[in-house]
Amino acid sequence: MTTEPSQAMRPARAAQLQSIQALRAIAALLVVFGHAAHESETIAERIGLAPLHTSFLHSGGGVDIFFVISGFIMVHTSAGLFGQPGAWRTFLTRRIVRIVPLYWLLTSLLLIGSLFLPQLLNVPIGDWRHILASYLFLPSLRGGYEIRPVMALGWTLNLEMLFYLLFAAAMLLPLRRGMFALSCVLVALALIGAAFQPSQVQLAFWTQAIILEFLFGCLLALLYRQGFRLPAVAAAASVTLGLAALLKWPGVDDPSWLPQVLRLGLPAALIVGGAALYDGAAPRLVLPLAVVGDASYSLYLFHPFALRPLRDVWVRVVGTNLPLEVYMVVAVAVATLSAMLLYRLVERPLTIWFKRPSHRDGDTHRSIYPAA
Repeated sequence: MTTEPSQAMRPARAAQLQSIQALRAIAALLVVFGHAAHESETIAERIGLAPLHTSFLHSGGGVDIFFVISGFIMVHTSAGLFGQPGAWRTFLTRRIVRIVPLYWLLTSLLLIGSLFLPQLLNVPIGDWRHILASYLFLPSLRGGYEIRPVMALGWTLNLEMLFYLLFAAAMLLPLRRGMFALSCVLVALALIGAAFQPSQVQLAFWTQAIILEFLFGCLLALLYRQGFRLPAVAAAASVTLGLAALLKWPGVDDPSWLPQVLRLGLPAALIVGGAALYDGAAPRLVLPLAVVGDASYSLYLFHPFALRPLRDVWVRVVGTNLPLEVYMVVAVAVATLSAMLLYRLVERPLTIWFKRPSHRDGDTHRSIYPAA
């Protein structure tokens, strides 16, 4: 039985959630930047310009931030449900309602588009088994060499769904025992992957060490629940250090030999920890970012639909008339604005419509994407 937060605690909690929403925006924008940079390379090759140097940033770190946020939010919003009858069912229903409709809609749109504009695809669509696996969030080989669904970005959702299932199972126990069991399972999976390096597709995918990033977020949420807070200086230092670790510094060797969970996962944990555990009001910069964060799931999933046509339009219409730096700004802006429209016109109405039967339960969960 949980108690309602006091009036004094509610503003702090609201500020903390705004900070998390702002981080969702930053994480999604990092991913968009990385993919826009990739498209700029294609543009440069087609029109004969020198490519941009965007390798200074580990833009893929946005995914790691999403995974840590996911672990944090799941514990933060569901801690009071642990050990309650039927809680696991309520949790999974909320997650499915929140994640599946938009993903299935865009996957279907991609499949239809591939029939008419196959040239926009980097990798051809697989057979019916691969398509079915994509809809069911099951890891499957795409193109015979990479474990990706029809929508390549959906690989993160395949890991998310595994985490949700494990989290739901942990909810059968009281919070402490459930979180201990969840921690043991996640660590065991990562150790199996590191020790045996399985070749079976699903097992290889589900035993990646990156799954430990969900655990990082869970542990941060437990610290938050215990009342642990960071003063402004410590919180700012944590976020700054984490962001600095996502940059590639001149003269400093890139530790590519480290597994991603250490190379990018730990910086992501520092960033999320600094924002989530900060003991104070959210900075003003957080507010506009939080608005983008609301649409971060749409932004994560939809931005390739915006970037790929924009690339071809840019080659045909703009060409060498404007530098590629302008393309990068336009690409990020177009992806962001289109995603915010998609959120308002499609994602949000879909979510409201699908959750109506269980509306009496309420829904404090918010998307983690994207993500997460």
